Amino acid sequence: MNSIEFVNCSKNYLNHWLFKDFNYKFDIIAGNSYAFLGRNGSGKSTLTLMLVGQTSPTQGNVIWRDHEKQIVTNQLSGLYTLSSPAMDFPEELTLSEWFYFQSGMNNLVGISNPTELIEHSELPKKAINKTIQTFSSGMKQRLKLVYSFYSNSTLCVLDEPLSNLDNEGIKLYERFIEQKKNEKCLVVASNREDEYFFVQHKLKIESGIIQPL
Repeated sequence: MNSIEFVNCSKNYLNHWLFKDFNYKFDIIAGNSYAFLGRNGSGKSTLTLMLVGQTSPTQGNVIWRDHEKQIVTNQLSGLYTLSSPAMDFPEELTLSEWFYFQSGMNNLVGISNPTELIEHSELPKKAINKTIQTFSSGMKQRLKLVYSFYSNSTLCVLDEPLSNLDNEGIKLYERFIEQKKNEKCLVVASNREDEYFFVQHKLKIESGIIQPL
């Protein structure tokens, strides 16, 4: 079983403490779910990046373990997927080109070609040969979600997963949750209940303190 443990973690950003002295252990097993809750600017997104090793605490340590063996940060690739508004696409690639580029780093379960990617993300068929720079923000968000939910990694981290989605996109997200919630460990950063309605363990960031609800 993998786990991620925060030990006395604090984060300072632009001379402001987002949170201090956070201690918590996340068990990364299929069926577990967590949510980071709080106002905009409270540190939710920073916490998700810290969870997957993409930023470090100002003080304290974040420790990944595979059973009792510690995993160093440069070995985390492939152990998680992250969907975040801050993520950028290689805009000059077509959807088909991007699929094969991305598949070289992280295989998808049950999606073996660009046509199947189109079907799962419910994008127009003509999008397959369009460059990503022509896609709307909602279309890009659908792609992020498909890659997060259908990757072969257990940990799926979702920062504001309903960003830019219309009603049909929201329904797609709900279907992904229903299909994958028992196969993944899901972590959601959100201030919208319809993004974390299924979550078991909730952590709220308020006034620099992170506490379980």
